[in-house]
Amino acid sequence: MQGNKPDAAFQTQLENDRLIRIEQSSLPSTTRSLNHCIRTSDADIILILDDDAVPCFGWAESHVAAFCADPGLIYTCGREIRSTKGRSALSEGIRILIESIFGLFLKKDKKINGRIVGWINNLGLLFCNFDQPGICAINTPRGCNMAIRKEPFITLNGFNENFKGNAWGFETDFGLRVARIHKLGRYIGDAIVIHREASGGGSREHGRSQWFRDFMYNHKVLISNLGPQAWLGSLPRLIKKLIFK
Repeated sequence: MQGNKPDAAFQTQLENDRLIRIEQSSLPSTTRSLNHCIRTSDADIILILDDDAVPCFGWAESHVAAFCADPGLIYTCGREIRSTKGRSALSEGIRILIESIFGLFLKKDKKINGRIVGWINNLGLLFCNFDQPGICAINTPRGCNMAIRKEPFITLNGFNENFKGNAWGFETDFGLRVARIHKLGRYIGDAIVIHREASGGGSREHGRSQWFRDFMYNHKVLISNLGPQAWLGSLPRLIKKLIFK
């Protein structure tokens, strides 16, 4: 858990709910915590949900149905409706233009109505349109709303524990390692969450300078999967975060 601790009444409720397991760690780490919980779970399919994301009706069933229909599927990612953040018309226009160019090199099963949902290429350009209806193949999920199959997850050594602080990119790192064994994830547009992100919540509670240092470090970890040319595609993200974070 990151941020403020729950009040006494909520803490008591958590401790008395037999369906909730509470884990505490002296060393905070997003990926280490996720790995521990997944590896010690009795479930075959594990759903991951941010604490500020509210699932909609049919969320869990949509994720599980995808795994039941495809025994070889390793992970899914659901639809994210961001209630506190949006994109300007200018930003969206630029994104669509870039997607239309790089989308020429992707097959139709990796897009929805021409939009690239969850994909990173060798240049480090990361396309994230997780608010689309529909289904398509992806090579990078969004960690606030995803599900994994436990057995192959463990075989792939889980999430990379080298990510630190805000852990930016840990899901993409996992998706790339899955792609390395010639597998892709699946985006499920019916598995919807409302993501109520707080500008000062979660890993953002730390100082801006430390957040950006972690952001840079985590880029280095991710780019080790792609090669040094991936810094080219990372530059727009780094500049944007440096200016607007």
